Amino acid sequence: MKPARIHWEKGYPVSTHYNDVYFSRDEGKAETEYVFLHQNHLPARWQNTRPFIIAETGFGTGLNFFSTAALWLKTAVPRARLHYFSVENTPLNKADFQKALANWPELAGLLLEFLPHYPPAVPGFHHLPLFNRRVFLTLMFGEVEDMLQQMRATVDAWYLDGFSPAKNPRMWTKDVFEHIARHSKPGTTFSTFTAASPVRRALTSAGFEVEKVAGYGRKREMLRGVLKTSRRSKPGRPPWFEYASRKYNHKHAIVVGAGLAGITTAWALAKRGWQIDLFDQQSAIAQAGSGNALGILMPRISLGENAVSEFYAAAYLKAIRECNTLQKKYADLLWKQDGVLQIATSERIKKQMGKLNCSNDFARVLSAAQTNDMSGLTINKDAFYFPLGGILSPQNLCKYLMNDAGGNIQTQFNTTIHRLAQKGGRWVLFDRDENVIARSETVILTNAVHVLKFEQTQWLKLSAARGQTTMAAATPKSQKIRRAICFEGYILPEINGEHLIGASFLRDDQDTAIREAEHYQNIDQLKHLFPDNFDFETKNLKGHAALRATTPDRMPLAGPVADLDFFKTHYHDLHHGKAKENYPNARDLQGLYVNTGHGARGLCSSFLCAELIAAQICDELLPVSEAVQQALHPSRFLIRDLKSGKIKEESS
Repeated sequence: MKPARIHWEKGYPVSTHYNDVYFSRDEGKAETEYVFLHQNHLPARWQNTRPFIIAETGFGTGLNFFSTAALWLKTAVPRARLHYFSVENTPLNKADFQKALANWPELAGLLLEFLPHYPPAVPGFHHLPLFNRRVFLTLMFGEVEDMLQQMRATVDAWYLDGFSPAKNPRMWTKDVFEHIARHSKPGTTFSTFTAASPVRRALTSAGFEVEKVAGYGRKREMLRGVLKTSRRSKPGRPPWFEYASRKYNHKHAIVVGAGLAGITTAWALAKRGWQIDLFDQQSAIAQAGSGNALGILMPRISLGENAVSEFYAAAYLKAIRECNTLQKKYADLLWKQDGVLQIATSERIKKQMGKLNCSNDFARVLSAAQTNDMSGLTINKDAFYFPLGGILSPQNLCKYLMNDAGGNIQTQFNTTIHRLAQKGGRWVLFDRDENVIARSETVILTNAVHVLKFEQTQWLKLSAARGQTTMAAATPKSQKIRRAICFEGYILPEINGEHLIGASFLRDDQDTAIREAEHYQNIDQLKHLFPDNFDFETKNLKGHAALRATTPDRMPLAGPVADLDFFKTHYHDLHHGKAKENYPNARDLQGLYVNTGHGARGLCSSFLCAELIAAQICDELLPVSEAVQQALHPSRFLIRDLKSGKIKEESS
């Protein structure tokens, strides 16, 4: 997507594309307060503890958001939470934010906290917890109709603030207003600076009672209104991707697996005041798939705009935000944000380069000469450069996440869960001798491919892939590397006199013993692709071998576990092609969730998957779009098999 193109007139931003102002030159903040806060009867309507939801068409400079957040923090009940959704198709960059909002010094503190979290111009949903988690901003970068279709929320108040209907008609269509009505309820209000007749008629047609009132300053009239009677159609999501809203009696959960997926999940719940019992069969945290000495935090680039590319972009940016925040608390986190190079060693990567559609601060394409300069080596190939990426210690990350949980996570190691059973509304965990290990209403399985050993989850589509990394002593040649370099494998710059080189990838091989042959393969691959750059000794090599949990579509499994019998009974004839409206909503195994299948991308994907599961457990608004939630859903392969008739054939 394209970032905003603006020019400045006497210190005020003007959109070059739409030839329209972002806010009034006559007291823009006062106009925002009058048009959006006052006309939606705020703050009077948020004087209780329930979450309040605002949605906006047109984030622009963020003036409406910051004005609202300032009022919320000043007047709302401390335990209450504001959820603010905002669509933007041409996002501003950080420098323009600072320049535009410099007109209002009273907002400087909020802007200063916001800017480190602000994402580059990358399509999709970007969920930003702000201001000590009292405000949750979801930036939806994309076309307004697409974004509203992907939103999952029932809104209390709408700010309709795109550029004027005459200059940006796509923001004011009948379909847009139908989406707005679908996300509303009786009592939902809206306000907008415009009084254009087509806008008034479209809102009336969508079910709102609309009135003209005096505009602000020199603007004669504006519109405001309220939805009196719900005309909401059914959500467009298929019923098999629905999940039931839960209310748990105790803020306690069991997490099985103490790697990245498990610890980020436990941490996400601990931040919400939950107590967690964390179990692992190893003797310490981050020993198996999360046990590499170092890892690379980088995005996964996909061809086209789809749920896969949206998820990995949002997950990558969230992981970066969380790591940067943690590093401020823990200086020895070992997070080196020096950027990452991905060399164009395949036709797939070259195609991705040709279709790259994002801002340069997210990813850019380098020429062969630029690659040589950025890498410190003579590579002579084009490359992706991810300037926000870097090198991270998974074990350090897990350790400091545990510290950051403030005692809300209790660990029990050298413990193997043999069986799960649900009794009296609680899950019971048994060892091999059928002794009870623990009980809880809520259990999250994050133990990679080992989730398949439980009866309730053995149908999930997961497979194991062995991976081995190599630690090699640095040489004068190798010390020239300036940042992480990825190809079919990868090599990291020297840390403490050694380079991490990786990694083998062997499907359906579940042996985790170190193999000399794989060390040689890792080093030979480097020498083959980058001749004359490396001269590593092949004696006394060290390394780490573990199993990765992978899925057929290379997306994690994150969400509630389906009731398999219910799915087979009620969705068995999906292959006949009946409309989704003919089917009941899905039923899951209450209180049982999985977070697994991260493959080699766990540093990137774990945080967002953990946040998604925590939001589902706590009955919060989801931090991802509808499309991403469905693309991560653990039932997706089951539904595909039902639609293709495979399960029917297997049972006949």
